[in-house]
Order: sequence, then C-alpha cells, then structure tokens
Amino acid sequence: MRPTEFRNLFLLSVHERDPLAAEIAALGWRVHSARRLDNLGARFFSAGAMIAVIDVRQAEPEGLKAIAELSRTATESGIAILALADSSQSAEIIRQCYDAGATHYLDFADAGANLEQSINYAYRYVENFRGGAERASHEQSLMTFADLQWSMTVGPTREYWISDSLLAAAGDIDFERYPVTGVYRSLSQEERSRARGALGRLRDGARQAAVPHRFNGRSVIHHLHEADGVISGRIEYLANNGEVEDWTGRDLLSGLRNTTSARSWIKRQLEDGNQLTLVAIGIKNFRMINAAFGRNAGDQLLRIVGHKLMDQTHREYAGAQLVARLAGQNFLIALANFQTGKISEFVNDLISNIFDDLQLEGRPINPVVRAGVAIGDGDSSEKTLIRKAVLALAEATAADALPINFSTMSEADVHLEEELENQLPGAMSRGEIVIVFQPQIKVATGELVGAEALARWEHPEYGLLGASTLFAVAERAGLMDSLSSQIHRQALTLAASWPESIGFLRLSLNVTAGDLAAKTFVDDMLEEIAAAGFEPGQLTLEITESELIGNLSASADKLHQLRAAGICIAIDDFGTGYSSLSYLKELPVDYLKIDSGLTGDISGSPKDQVVVRSIIDMAHSLDLSVIAEGIETESQLDILAEQGCEFFQGFLRSGALSPDEFEAFALRSN
Repeated sequence: MRPTEFRNLFLLSVHERDPLAAEIAALGWRVHSARRLDNLGARFFSAGAMIAVIDVRQAEPEGLKAIAELSRTATESGIAILALADSSQSAEIIRQCYDAGATHYLDFADAGANLEQSINYAYRYVENFRGGAERASHEQSLMTFADLQWSMTVGPTREYWISDSLLAAAGDIDFERYPVTGVYRSLSQEERSRARGALGRLRDGARQAAVPHRFNGRSVIHHLHEADGVISGRIEYLANNGEVEDWTGRDLLSGLRNTTSARSWIKRQLEDGNQLTLVAIGIKNFRMINAAFGRNAGDQLLRIVGHKLMDQTHREYAGAQLVARLAGQNFLIALANFQTGKISEFVNDLISNIFDDLQLEGRPINPVVRAGVAIGDGDSSEKTLIRKAVLALAEATAADALPINFSTMSEADVHLEEELENQLPGAMSRGEIVIVFQPQIKVATGELVGAEALARWEHPEYGLLGASTLFAVAERAGLMDSLSSQIHRQALTLAASWPESIGFLRLSLNVTAGDLAAKTFVDDMLEEIAAAGFEPGQLTLEITESELIGNLSASADKLHQLRAAGICIAIDDFGTGYSSLSYLKELPVDYLKIDSGLTGDISGSPKDQVVVRSIIDMAHSLDLSVIAEGIETESQLDILAEQGCEFFQGFLRSGALSPDEFEAFALRSN
C-alpha cells in the first residue's frame, strides 16, 4: 500500500499543546507538537510540516522567540507561520508577532475567531508559494517517504507500508516477519501498556495519540494518527529525558496532568508534611452530552472544562496546586495547605464560574456537576487519598440532591470499596446480583397495582448490599451498562413468570444515563422485553431528571418510540433536580415519582405539604399520575389522599421483597 496522504502541521504551545493538537487533528491535520523551544528548528523540519502554528498566549516571550527562529527560513522555504494571540491580554501582541516574522495571525479576542479557517488560509499561502495545490501535495509526499513512518489499514485484511528510512533505522526489528507488530515487540512491558492505551484511544474515536518509548537506544515519541480506516505512525527522536517526562505525565486529550503524574505530585506534597485538599469533579450527564453532540464535541468539552478548571484554580488560590484529568469525564484538583473552612465556598464558586452557561457549538449543554472532597496529611498515602476523593464523588453522583460530598471514609472503607470493584465482574457471572420488588399501592383503595424492580448484591461475605453501593461500585469499575442490562433481563424474566392471577400487575424498571445515551437503547429494550415474554403495555421505565438534562430532544425521541410500543414513562425522584414544566411538556411522561426526601416530613411540616401539593397539582394539570415514595406512616398517607396522589410505595405497606416473598404478598393483597 501507499502511505496515507496527510497534511503535516507543527504546533508549539507552552500551556495548551495537547488540547490544541487534538482540536487541529480533528480538522484533518497530522499534528506534530511541542511545548518547549529546545531544538525547535530541527523538530519543525523533521516533522515535514509546511505550517507552524505558534501559540503566544500566556507565553509571549517564548512564542515571539519561536516565531523569530522559524522565520529565518520562512521566506526561502515557503512555510507559513500562524501566530495564535489574544490582544485583550496584550494590546501590542499582534504587531509584535508581525515584527517577529509571523505570516498570519489569529486573535482570540475577536468573537468570530476561527482556527480552522485561519489554518486553511495559511495553507493556501503555502500552496501559492509552491506553485499550486498539486505541487504542494507532491512535496508533502516526498517528506513522508523520507521520514521514520509506517501505516496500515484497519480490518480483517491488513495492508501495510513502511518508509525506507524506518526500515534502514530498524536495527534488529524484523519487519518482513512482523510488519505490523515489529516495533511493539521491541518495547518493554510498561511501553507496551502505553501503546495499547494509545491504540485504544484511536479505536474509541480519537484522531491522534502519542507513545513515549525507546527506539535504537534513544528516547522517542511515536505519534499515531487515524484517518479513513488507516492508522499511521511517525517516530520522532527526543533531545532529552525532560521531554519524555513531559509526554508521559500529560493527558493527551486535555493537556492536564494525568493520574500517574498527579499521584507523584501528591506523594511529594505529603512527604513534605503538607496538608492536602483533593477535589474530584465529574460531569454526571456527560454520556448524554456526548450522545447529543458527538464524540469530537464531547472531547472539546473536556478540554474546555480542564483549562477553565486550571485557570480558575490559579485565580482563586496562590498556594501549591495541581489540576489533573482522571478517567473519563472526571477531574482532580489538589491544593496544599488550603484553609479547611473555605473549601465549600471554593468548590461552589468553581462549579458556578465554570459550568454555568457553558455552551457547545452555541448551544447550552446544562452539565450536571458533582464534587467529592477528601483531606489528608502525612499519615495518608497518595493512593488512598485519591480513592477517598473519587469515592466521595461517586456518592455525590449517586445522590441527586448532594452536589458536594466530603469524604468520611476510613482506610478500611477505601480498601473494601476497592475489593468490591475487583469482585463485581465475578459476582455478575455467579448470579450474586439479585432482584427484589417494592410493591406499589393505590392510595384510594389500598390495592396492589405493581412493583418497582430493584437490584441487590448478595455478597457471600458482607451480606446483602444495597443498590447505592452496587451502582457506585459498577460505575467505578466501568460495568454500569452491562449491569443495568443484566438487571433488566432478570427483572423482566421474573415478572413474566408471575402467576396468572397476578399477571395484570405493572413492572417498573430504572433506566440509567448510559442506557438512555446508547444509540441502540430502544431496540435493545424492546428485544429484552420480547425475549422475556413480558407484555410491553404493563411496563414502566423510570428515569431520573438529571439523566434527561443534556440531550432533551434525543431523549424525547427515544421515549416517544417506547411509548408507541405501549410502554409508560415515569420521572423518578421528581423535585430533587431540575424540575421544570418546560421539559415535562416535551417528554411523553405518564407518571411523576415524588422523592422520599420531600414526602418524609409532610405530616409535620406545612411547607413540605405545600411543595408536595404543588407537584401533585402541576402533574394533574399535565394529565400525569403521581407516585409518592418513602411512605411510612398513616398520617403521611392521609395527607397524600387529601391532596389527590394516586399511588405510593414504602414501608407502611411493605419494604422490598424477594421474588418469592413478593408473589406471596401479591396473592394475599389481591
């Protein structure tokens, strides 16, 4: 095969190298990037690039020096130098870039600043200098052949190409025998792990990744790119170990520190005797946002949030600090010797300043943000302290009404949670995940009308673990989607086998954000119902408010399809999140479920009675029925009856029951 046709671009950005590189790569460019000025000229020309993008924002001396260095050959070689500037920070910066030798500039102070358009103009300049687009493309191909590069197709039949330069530099690598895995086989175990992670990012939709490793006894960066079913690689020699550490310690999507680098920083701070405050921040409905806007837009959101977190943290605190990206949609902020009494205010301000009015592509995205806080000193290990913050975030994510959660976990609790994460995959395959049914009762008559299916973990050592623990563990273990699907299948199969005398009862299933975000959600759900032999007209799907926010139109479309199949829709935990008449009017909703936090005090609190009554009145005005959760006393039930609530569930009639216990309860009740 021939090498993939790429247009190479060189990027220098002291502070935003990786997010900028990812953004430009998404535009179809193969980006070769640097954060430092070391060996700048050699790195630029080894990249085979015809455009240099120099980011001078917040790094004016370095940026101007880089422009001046590259401009010495710009006229003779016909390269374009595009300066990225911000005149709101320095009024003279545009003129200074021009004086230094930039051929083009983009001013981010301009509301209409367009990076893609600016790069295209710069490349048109290159084409004109070289005598047209065809000539420029030919010269780019010659540079590709001369570089240490390879490419291969992705699919059952693989084709590959290896440049003559790479073959000559390969040393003991047998490319004839191992054309695809030759370099990989020469790597250490740690380097192989990095390579697998980078290739995994490409498979997940990233346009580029990079792997630091050794090649022929020297430190290199292996740049990987994917386009149109072809993965290509380019090997770049590095000048010193500092460049290697810079690559290995960074998250290539956001440009922030990665988990490994964060752990090392936290360890040093603890060893120096500093008290550390860790804040783990996550976007609860990120999967819904990703589904609504697409993966590239989701990646862009993570880059925006990461840099806003870094900027805002720097503005708010002058002490030692670190901002890192954890897995997925989660970030970590570490503050040394921060005043404990001001943590809540700091986190609330951070969330408000960064996430309020956040937009993608000019559209509001309504992120649901949660935070977990852990505080530790020299008696803590860096691993345990990070785990405490992450576990506190998981608890905050599971509780709609708790945006910030402070960790109260002991070391033993942390180790237990880690143990459960490791055990969950086996528990799912061994049948330790069991279904219980919470009866749903008609307020006016006391008649049993259905049941909500809930999941429990029947742990051989720790006994019956509740849904909050189970789902928090599954989320951290990356098993939420498969667990939710398994619960649906089990509950539907059990309900389909109910005796004929109680076969009229309704079944309610909880739907997660991951379920709703999946493109195949509707088809998967209908297939599961059909496979179990359950009647769709007797099924209700319960969805929490926060899981709908972020992609309302797509959610509405999917729910309309399910409604057309006879399935009813309920909004769960209503009143704890983003309660709004506007979205209720857009969605095909049949029921509102009032959260137990609102019904718990209605017998003693006039204010709570007013809130509950207003929800019931609003639901009835929209022709919706109401189910009240957490009913434990007759006085609560009397008030609900007076206010016109149709259904309830709670310990007043029964807690959650095993399948056999529920059948017996149902037969007695009806």
